[in-house]
Amino acid sequence: MGLILPFFPLWLQQQGLNLATIGIMTGLLAAGKIIAPPIAGWLADHGEGKRLIRMISMSSMLAALLALLWPWIPFPTLLAAAILLFSLLWASSLPLADQLALSISESGHRSYGRLRAFGSLGFVVASSIGGWVFRGANITTLPWWIAAMMLVTAIAGRGFPQTNLPPHQPHHTNNQPPAGAFGRLITTGFLMQASHGAYYGFFSLYLLQLGYSSWHIGIYWVIGVLAEVVLMWLASDWLHASDPRKVLTVCLLLAAVRWVGIGAVSSWWGLGLLQLLHAASFAAFHITALVWVQRWAPRNRAASAQGWFSATGFGLGSTVGIMGCGWLVKPAGYHAIWWLCAALALAAIPFVLGLPKHHATTIAETNNERR
Repeated sequence: MGLILPFFPLWLQQQGLNLATIGIMTGLLAAGKIIAPPIAGWLADHGEGKRLIRMISMSSMLAALLALLWPWIPFPTLLAAAILLFSLLWASSLPLADQLALSISESGHRSYGRLRAFGSLGFVVASSIGGWVFRGANITTLPWWIAAMMLVTAIAGRGFPQTNLPPHQPHHTNNQPPAGAFGRLITTGFLMQASHGAYYGFFSLYLLQLGYSSWHIGIYWVIGVLAEVVLMWLASDWLHASDPRKVLTVCLLLAAVRWVGIGAVSSWWGLGLLQLLHAASFAAFHITALVWVQRWAPRNRAASAQGWFSATGFGLGSTVGIMGCGWLVKPAGYHAIWWLCAALALAAIPFVLGLPKHHATTIAETNNERR
């Protein structure tokens, strides 16, 4: 992720693709997350742990081989197909890992936010190295670096704990999700991820237009992820115990402020301050939403619920957002797509306000409820 999100659009640009095509190609990376997570979630709920671990390792190895093929594919249509297949293989393990981490967290053994923070730290390391390595023509080596990371993932996947841990009993006493709550949460996730379309698809290119170098681009991505790491490490337990309506509403408001600000500010310090809001628009939102998907899901469908939330938000939402911004950026300009993304974040607030109330509890009370 630390290599793909900041630098993949730059690699596509060096291949001679226009902005609209870059938007499509980048969106295809998100499109795989529409199809793969529900299938992976279903397998996690019905499958056997060792077989699933082998599947994660094999899919990561195949994804590495596909990345190595990208520079040798001469036709954009074939390249798009290879990128989509890579995305399908890459995305298959995401909901499985999240569901496992949440099961461990909800049982009281570990904090999900602190587990998740290590992925963010990996993003920081990769983005930092990428900003130094991919200077000038060196961006041509990006597929080799991606392939290397996927091979590391394949090796690490073989050491996953068994995935057939019993999910934590749903948080509500009737063991059923409140009526309509899951649908509202999915809609909110879709709109929030769609609002990140300009950021994930065009932030690096926008910074280039403002005159920043690849090194500066890497630094800005690192600032955002460091902000999320700090929040995940320090506030995870508090987020677990808080009212999701309040937390998600604040996250959406701050996301809108962030997108409007990026479109209006060009100074290095202003953009740096706005990147700190990634702690809200991604980290706090992500933890809170996934925790409540886990708590509202039926006992034997926890991984499937995570898969559908991932597919709708990180998959469909990101795809629509990135491709939509790619279609609009040339005729309307960069400022217009930042305003559009702010509007999408604000449009999610009514769905959040329709969620059932949850009175905030102390961390100790929440841990007692889990036990």
